[in-house]
Order: sequence, then structure tokens, then C-alpha cells
Amino acid sequence: MRPLFVFLVAAAVALVGSIVFALVQAGNGREAEQLADARADVVQAVDEGRAAQESLTEQIATAEQALASTEGKVLDDAVRAELAAHVAAAKELGTVEPPAVPEAGTPGLAETADADALEAKATEWAMTMRTTSSSLVSATQEVLASNEGWQKARQDAQAKAQAEAEAKQRTAAELKEATARLTAVSAQLKISVRDARYTLDWTRSVGAPADVRAALTAQRTEGQAALGTGANMKDPASVTKLTQRREKARAAIEAAAWDARATVADGSNGRLALDTLCKVGVGPEGQDQYLRCDAARAWKKLGVAFEAKFGKPLRVEYGYRPYDWQLQALDEFGSGQVAAPGTSNHGWALAIDVPVDDGFRFGHPEYEWLAAHGPASGWEHPEWARAGGGREEPWHFEYVG
Repeated sequence: MRPLFVFLVAAAVALVGSIVFALVQAGNGREAEQLADARADVVQAVDEGRAAQESLTEQIATAEQALASTEGKVLDDAVRAELAAHVAAAKELGTVEPPAVPEAGTPGLAETADADALEAKATEWAMTMRTTSSSLVSATQEVLASNEGWQKARQDAQAKAQAEAEAKQRTAAELKEATARLTAVSAQLKISVRDARYTLDWTRSVGAPADVRAALTAQRTEGQAALGTGANMKDPASVTKLTQRREKARAAIEAAAWDARATVADGSNGRLALDTLCKVGVGPEGQDQYLRCDAARAWKKLGVAFEAKFGKPLRVEYGYRPYDWQLQALDEFGSGQVAAPGTSNHGWALAIDVPVDDGFRFGHPEYEWLAAHGPASGWEHPEWARAGGGREEPWHFEYVG
């Protein structure tokens, strides 16, 4: 019995040893697996951190280029200061070595606790590198965005300045044009106001009704008031407004003057009815110019040929001259220069004066052409008005039919 007991005890001891050995081996395997996993995590963290660290070199160069190109060209210089700080930090971190990763089985990874500490250190280092990299990129983008904003603001300012300059130029051009127009209209209105005095005196002397003379007087008074009114000569709109008032006053005076003349029209020289005449243009004083209708048709036909020859219209300075205009011309030029009132061919609406400045001077092509071709249309340059004719007027032509 004794040998059997001993055998059983020995067998039991051997079995327990085998089980313990197996359990120890299993424990060691799990720890080894955990250590291997921990090392793999450390390696991955270090690789990611190193990749971020390596990218810092290019990112620093990009950031420094951004700093150099945006000096004084950002909306807020604080973003450049922040980027400069990120660049300095990145340069410092760019030289920091990552945690060393021991080979598998080395004492550095002898225990799981050691592996966990190394993994935490490697992860922290990698995170620092990634954060530094992303912060540097973000700060660079902010500087570039601020630079774009600055450039846009500058472009907007330049566009605004250009628009203001162009507007100023337009205003200056408008003011120049408006002022020139005001000057011309004012001169015409002064003449209409002056001539209305002759119209009033003459029509009163020949018995024109009081009401038409009163109407002309009222329009003349408004013309004088318009001439006495000023404008802001720096404001095109103000100048234009005054011009319009003066032009309206001038037109009203001329219309009222023709109404007054109509009441005394009897078909004699300077007293022709307006409805028997045809308009041939507007004179330099703003007054409509008329001729007898057959003379007007002949003149217009001649004008077509003239314009085809010279490329400019055949303008009229003076045509029909009512009796009151003849009186005014006599006062202005004297008896030696104009026909006596009631005797001028202008008073029959059969004479015309053309602008001297349009080339109607002796020896000029325009004058020579009109003198040569006018007779074919019934328009002649009278002998007394020719060179050496006694009262030389190269601008005066008469219709003889």
C-alpha cells in the first residue's frame, strides 16, 4: 500500500506543477502581447509626431514668406505678431528629438507600466508637434486673409478715389459746358431785352393795342429780372437752372414781340405778317430768322449743294428784319452802314447775311462758291456789296428770283 500512495502523491505534485507552469506561461504570454501592443502605439505616435515635425520646415518657410510679403499690408498687425510668435515656437520645437523607442525585449519595455509611461510621453510629444503645425498653418492663413482684406480695402479705396476723380472731372466738364451755355443765353437775352424796347416804342407809335404791348412789357420785365438773378457758379445744376430761366424769358420776349408786330402788319417793308414767311434758321442772337417762302426754298436748295461741297451747313446770320430791328440796326451801325428803315431788302424778307466766320470773306472759297453758284438759284451778291462796290459786304446776298 505504501508504494502506491507515494506514487499517487508524486503524480499529483507533477500535475500541479504542470498546471502552475502552464498558468505562468499563459500569464507571460499575455503580458508580452500587451507590451508588444504598447510598443506599437509608441511607434505610431512617434511616427505621426515626426511627420508633423518634418512638415514644420516647409510651413515655417511659408510663414516667413507671408510675414515678409505682408509687412504694412494687413488690416490688423496683431495677426502678424501672432504668426511671428508661432514661427519662433515652431523653430524651437523643430529641433526637439522624439522619445526613443527601445527594441522589443529590451529592458526599456520590461513592464507594462513602463510601456504606458513611454506611450503617454510619445503621444504628448506627437500632439505638441501636430498642434504647433496646425497653429502655424492657421496663423499663416489668418495673415494671408488679412492681407487679402487689406488689398481689397486698398483696391476699394483706389476705385473710390478714381470714381471721385472721374466724378470731379465730369462735374468740371459739366460746369464748363453749363457756364458757356449760360454766357451765350445771357447775351441773347440781353439783346432780346434791348430789342423789345425798340419793339414797344415802334408799335406804340403806329397804334398797336395796349394789351399786346403790356404783354411784351411783362415779358421784358421778367427778362430783366432773370438777368439780375445769380447762380451758384460752382454747381452745374444751379447754372443750368438759371440758363433755363433766361432761355425761357428770351423765348417769351421774342414770341410777345412777334404778337405785337402782328397787330400792325400791313405788308409794307418791315411789317410783313409772320405767316407769309418761312423759317431758314436761328441767328447768333437766338432769334428765329425768316425769308419770303419762295426765297427760303431757293436758299435751302442752295444750302444742300453748299454742304455737299464744303461739308458744313450754309448758315444764316440775319434774314427778314422787322421795322423795329431796322431801327435798332440804324442806332447801332449808323446811316452809312445800313439802309434807312423801311428801304432795306431785309425788310422785304429778300436779303440774307451769312456768318463771316464761316468763310464769307473776299477771296475765300466759301464766298467765291456762293457768289458763283448763287445766281442759279436766284441769289446774287449785289454790285454795291462786292469788292470795290462802295459798301463792301461779302456776307450780304439778295434774292432776285
